[in-house]
Amino acid sequence: MLNYLMRLLSSAMVNKVAATLRSAATNFKTDAFYRHALMFMAASLITSVLNYVYYPIMGRMIGIEGYGELQVVTSFLLQLTTVFIGLNLISVNIVANHDERESKALIIALQKVVFWFVVLACVGVLIVSPQLKNFFHFGSVWPFVLLIPSLLVDAIAVFWTAYLQAKRDFTSLSFYTILTGGGKIFFSVLFVKLGLGVAGGILGIAAGLWLSLIAVRIITKHELPPLLQTLSWPKRHEIGLIKRHLAFIIEVIVALVGMSVLLSIDVMLVKHLFPADFAGQYSGVSTVARIIFYASAPLVSVMLPAITLRHLKASKQAFLRTLELSMAICVAGLIVFTLLAHFIMRTLLGEQFAAASSWLPMLSLLALLVTVTNIIVNYLLALRSHLAIIISLASLALATVLIFLHHDTVNQIVASASIGLLAGQAIFWIAVLATRGNLVREETGEAVQ
Repeated sequence: MLNYLMRLLSSAMVNKVAATLRSAATNFKTDAFYRHALMFMAASLITSVLNYVYYPIMGRMIGIEGYGELQVVTSFLLQLTTVFIGLNLISVNIVANHDERESKALIIALQKVVFWFVVLACVGVLIVSPQLKNFFHFGSVWPFVLLIPSLLVDAIAVFWTAYLQAKRDFTSLSFYTILTGGGKIFFSVLFVKLGLGVAGGILGIAAGLWLSLIAVRIITKHELPPLLQTLSWPKRHEIGLIKRHLAFIIEVIVALVGMSVLLSIDVMLVKHLFPADFAGQYSGVSTVARIIFYASAPLVSVMLPAITLRHLKASKQAFLRTLELSMAICVAGLIVFTLLAHFIMRTLLGEQFAAASSWLPMLSLLALLVTVTNIIVNYLLALRSHLAIIISLASLALATVLIFLHHDTVNQIVASASIGLLAGQAIFWIAVLATRGNLVREETGEAVQ
């Protein structure tokens, strides 16, 4: 009887797997969203593996204290490049909602303005690098100074990748992301071997970005916004184009900067408040926990071109599908990281980081909360709803106040950030219930007040 039940169960499982594979094959052929999500997800997972191989390699090459410095600098880079991520969203939104001629003209205008903004940002980094060195207890200003090459390449890459994303050229984008991850490892190892230490790890990131940018320009079939025009000052009519979208641009940048700070606020505070070896271990655990966030991030990239004011019902469906798939990834990651915390930390970063593995479940839960809030904010920004900036700033403000009041332990810092994120999500769902899901008006695309 038992053997019969086992055969029956096995047969049912085989049939279930076969049915799932047939469904997946059908969806891949007929559903563009599913196809693009699967393609870009696969490429991004490969990139995520490469990105996280970078960290254990660097951890073993530069030690715990050096690793703590590396994480702070990359977190700082994340804050600066959030502006570029915001511009990516803006560019995708413009291409999705306007005709080809108008969208390309506006992207060229934005590219010019951003280039000069980046020049000013680079000057600012040079000026404040001594203060940053002292605040975070670094031994040198060079890790901060060597952020500049990455900022310059990002100023170009953001518009090229956004244009390809809006055109749904996920093949070129996939190639770009994989080459970025691989190039970063190659150049960082090379520069650290040459004796540059943490500075070499930062410079390697820039070199990988430059290599990928050149490659994507060669392989894509689309005519990308011209690079040489970026170096010229914006013309009067281009300034006028930007002014018409200025409120939306500012809103996107502010909202995404808030989300970026929430993603890395714990790492920066621990580096400032606690000893270097403690901060280095914490940074290592945080790096692993963020796998949850970055593994699901490609789904947001696929979602954004599908969000348009002209088709609100389809936009809502794309949002819900993104949320559903992301939650599946995040919950699976949270379970694995909770059950196998010590093994995962020892495998990815070595025994010296495994001693702090007890933090991994808590930080994984924080990464899950950031992921959900990030999806909500990006969806609302794509709909041009003012609710996005309210959620982002309210989450950040509450988390900041709580951290200011309670920051003696890691648990207090993480709990404060988590409460802020949950408050932002509560605002969104209350608004959904209050408007019955109609956060924007179907007829005009105008935000509901």
